[in-house]
Amino acid sequence: MRAARRLTLGLASWLVGSGCVYYNGIYNAQAEARLADANLRRDDDGEATTRFQRSAAIAETVLVRHPNSKWRNRARYIAARSGAMAAQCERAMPRLQQLLAGTTLAAGERDRSRLALASCEVRSGRSADARPRLDSMFRSGDRELARQSRIWAARAALSMGDRDAVPAYLANLDAGVLQWELISASMSAREFTRVESLLVQRARVGDYREDVTRALRELLTDGRHDAAERIVAQYDAARVRDDSRARMHYTIGDMLARTGLDSIARRHLYAARTLSQRDTVTAHEANARLALLDLKRVASLRELDTLVARQDSAVWRTSYAREIADRVLLFRLLVGRGEPERASLYLAAEIARDSLRAPRLARTLFLRIARESPTSPLVPDAWYAAALLEPDSAAAWQRRVRLDFGNSAVAARLRGEDPTDRPDFLSTPDLLTLHWTGALRIWTDSVRKLRLPPKPAGSR
Repeated sequence: MRAARRLTLGLASWLVGSGCVYYNGIYNAQAEARLADANLRRDDDGEATTRFQRSAAIAETVLVRHPNSKWRNRARYIAARSGAMAAQCERAMPRLQQLLAGTTLAAGERDRSRLALASCEVRSGRSADARPRLDSMFRSGDRELARQSRIWAARAALSMGDRDAVPAYLANLDAGVLQWELISASMSAREFTRVESLLVQRARVGDYREDVTRALRELLTDGRHDAAERIVAQYDAARVRDDSRARMHYTIGDMLARTGLDSIARRHLYAARTLSQRDTVTAHEANARLALLDLKRVASLRELDTLVARQDSAVWRTSYAREIADRVLLFRLLVGRGEPERASLYLAAEIARDSLRAPRLARTLFLRIARESPTSPLVPDAWYAAALLEPDSAAAWQRRVRLDFGNSAVAARLRGEDPTDRPDFLSTPDLLTLHWTGALRIWTDSVRKLRLPPKPAGSR
């Protein structure tokens, strides 16, 4: 009787223990893996990776705490497959190879293990080994397995630089995650026609990511304005979130403003401001850009002061406006330095032209040097710089340089002669460098002090 009771208690204890292994371990590990697979079907690789990590960790716990459980083989499979899909390949690959060499796996588990192993081969730089394995699974009866095999085969091709093979691997799949990877790879290779084509495809289905703004900048930097316009127009038509569209329009407006295409830039900046919530960063940046585009119209120091004073504090808190404020500070510092050669004023004119993008103000300062400081060695350079900013007067002012300053390096260049033997060919750049270095040192110290946080009350 006692022996029977001990046997019954032992059996009950075993059943309870076995149940705990299953419900607290295997069941939860499998549940996380199923949720991860569901994420993969939705192309949500980030969430899938997180869930595969949890699945692998739970299965590892079963292997450590219950080494003799009947669920051990199941735990090994889950730990290996989930670990591989979570990019934990160092531990997962040897386990997968062991499992595939044995006979414990069911047919579906074997195929999923082969896919997991191939994913690790791609991640570890062995794409040439992975591609044949993946190719063999394209016709699997498991549609999602076949889809994932194509996606990983395309990733293998990408890693090998074989971007032309990717469309064939994708076939009719709507593999958004992979298309973003292909977009990134194509940008790195400067294959901008492909970048545009892929982004238009993603735009048609309303698939927006922050990578779009990077791509727009790359396209615009390469001079592909029409391509950038087409992409944004497609996203507008797809009615993606207003804040996403605002960032795209701001990106184009910002880039076009930097290249002087102000009228088109304004259209995009107005769109960015309209689409943004009033107090968002994008709205403030768009307002700053629109306000400071008017620098192009400024022709005097008084007009510059008026424009600066007209902007409210929200504008000056934006990153772009702070950048402009730093340039204005350097500009003012140079204008205020009154040495007889007027080198600092010449440098201020260059900042107005190149950094502030205020050509009318720059022309005013160049002409001020040329007309008010006739003994300055920079006069021929000032006339020539002003001529470049005033096409209607360019011929007359250049003729003046040739007649009145015929021995200068500038006059020699205008006549098509070699300027290097002229006395001011080296002395003028040296003079500008000397004054630039001194002003820059003072400006850097001023900017640093302005950026320092305020001292606590009562401190010295």
